[in-house]
Amino acid sequence: MDREQFLHPDLKYKMKTIIHKWPEKEELLMDAVKAFGYGGVATNPDQDNGYTSNPENLEKFDRILKRLQDKGLGYWIYDEKGYPSGYAGGLALKDHPELEAKGFYMIRRLAVEPKQVEFHLDEESDKIIWAARYPVDHSVMNASIIEYEKMESVPFTDRVCTWDLKENEALFIFCVKSAYEGSHLTHNVCSRSRYINILDEKAVRRFLDVCYEPIAKYSREAYQNAIAVFTDEPSLVTAYIQGDEVWPYALAPWKEGLFEDFEREYGYSLLPYLPQIFEGRDSSYTTRVHFYELIGKLIAKSYVGQISRWCREHGTRFSGHYLAEESLRFHVLYYGSYLKVLEASDYPGVDVLAAYPKIYHYNTTRFAQMAARKKGSNGLMTELCPFIDIPYFEKEPVRYATGILNLLYLGGCRCINSYFSSDFASYDPAIPEAYKGYMSREEARWVNDYVGRMGWMLDGVPNDCGTFVYYALEDVQAKTRPEHCAQESVNCDTDRSLLSLTRKIYEAGHDYQFADREDVVKAAKESVEGEARISGMAVKNLIFPAMDVIWPDTWEALKTLREKGVTIWFADKLPAARVGERVRFAEYDFREEALREPECREKEGFRAVSETEILEGLKSREEGLKLTGIEPGTDEKEIQTHTPMLLKARYKKEGKTIYFVVNNSEEDVRTAWEFPQADRAEVWNPSDGSVRILQKGEKLELISYRGKFLIFEDGENYE
Repeated sequence: MDREQFLHPDLKYKMKTIIHKWPEKEELLMDAVKAFGYGGVATNPDQDNGYTSNPENLEKFDRILKRLQDKGLGYWIYDEKGYPSGYAGGLALKDHPELEAKGFYMIRRLAVEPKQVEFHLDEESDKIIWAARYPVDHSVMNASIIEYEKMESVPFTDRVCTWDLKENEALFIFCVKSAYEGSHLTHNVCSRSRYINILDEKAVRRFLDVCYEPIAKYSREAYQNAIAVFTDEPSLVTAYIQGDEVWPYALAPWKEGLFEDFEREYGYSLLPYLPQIFEGRDSSYTTRVHFYELIGKLIAKSYVGQISRWCREHGTRFSGHYLAEESLRFHVLYYGSYLKVLEASDYPGVDVLAAYPKIYHYNTTRFAQMAARKKGSNGLMTELCPFIDIPYFEKEPVRYATGILNLLYLGGCRCINSYFSSDFASYDPAIPEAYKGYMSREEARWVNDYVGRMGWMLDGVPNDCGTFVYYALEDVQAKTRPEHCAQESVNCDTDRSLLSLTRKIYEAGHDYQFADREDVVKAAKESVEGEARISGMAVKNLIFPAMDVIWPDTWEALKTLREKGVTIWFADKLPAARVGERVRFAEYDFREEALREPECREKEGFRAVSETEILEGLKSREEGLKLTGIEPGTDEKEIQTHTPMLLKARYKKEGKTIYFVVNNSEEDVRTAWEFPQADRAEVWNPSDGSVRILQKGEKLELISYRGKFLIFEDGENYE
């Protein structure tokens, strides 16, 4: 490997700073960006005075892009006036209110004796889209069992539904309204504008017409020379986001033709089962999984797929990031199926708002890393945006940002677009004070060199890891119901289990990746010399969070994988329900719910175990580089005030095995190391670009929130 390239990494590996508004002396700011060591920028047309509808803004933007190129700075095109991407600063919905985001809600009327129901649509809603009656079985104690298969439609107009219910009948009415109040649209730091329906291809085409096309028509080279397009948090807006608010409508995502789309996808009508989107427990699981899987496919096609195709046709690629990537609950609420949405993009991306490592969410990048692995892309893009707990961050911003950057590259990131800004105003008095950021020129150059060296070393190299954690999306889809208030990941059992598991696994020194249903089923069907593989990596361990619902083909695949030598762990319980089952209501007593044990602890040779047993099992199976005798301090600096935490990931490159070892601790550490058949290691240090030999028995020293690469020549038994 080229030591000179490591010492002086190319600009393409360094951070791009995000600039939404350029000063009058724009070239001076460009010079500052380059002098501070950045590789380029992410930027957009002037957002004032008509945004992309103003030819003057387009002329200025074209000039800026050409000057960036002349100075050797790469650029990303940011695709919105603020965020969320899609409304084009209001241009997309201007004269096109029919393209606004919509949701549908349910009205329920129950008759234990005959009665007439007369429903009139309120002023907030658009129209009634469906109404039907069902017989209700009251024979089970404490229950009102809806007989879904015996549904009969009832007449309705756009605004009125009147019907005479018989004894033991229920009437369900479904209505559409705009999705706006209480959503992300009214609770962000940018705007309170209404938004397009990202399920609707026509709405997204309108966004392209008013936001992308004007730039392309003014200059064909604008997109051809762009590294990528940066889209920012497009999402469904049917979920409420502020925990203090309660709203009268519990909304599910809607588009015209949704019911027909569902029937084409699954071969049965959603109409008899519409109430199950909003109510029911295990009897409704299959309907909800099918519904949210379809929503994900529609967004992947209408928004991400359509814009990705446009970008490729215009010589660039589509990237950016999405909303609330940290949890499965939000993957369902905002996208139906987040993974399908990410896979439809040309280059997956995330944003990270954690301002320092202690509050970093490891899974943020790991979920997107799964999409990158499946697509075979060179990792993923990350928008670095220190936002959460800024006062703490500002105590030592460079050190904490470096700690976050380590975690990003460990988690699959290979490209940074950054709001962690520099003091560009110090470069020249003519640059306004508005461009005064956290880092001095010296600090910015050091951070960019550090990032550049990580990027060079890991360029085109995915994590090589045999431990996979199951992406239990179907369990969360099955349990997701529209609510009248905000839904939080902390109240999602699957998220809690997944967060606890992955944090303990990782902080115990074991790397992991996520695998989904497709990965597991494919690994069971295909093998290399009898060994199960996911994306070419040998599968050693497969770990499931606590969950109740699983796809049947996933469950069957696990039996085959077990026979192939894969160790399979289920945390706390086994999934008892299967997607595709139509389960009739059994019983429910609210007084007993809190006392019930998990339904399934052992089945078909699989057994639920504790997190402790999983960690002990991983430790006993640990292979490759082992870090032992980890001590606080270094030879120059003794510290005994904390418990050190070392994280690591393994890679294969140019016939070598590479480990990136990171000190994710507040203080410096030193550690002994062992690697099979190796009596020495090359240590490549991104802090200063140096390379040295570390002999066996010599301890590895790591500064707080810094990492080093340990490189070994490949040989037998290195696994």
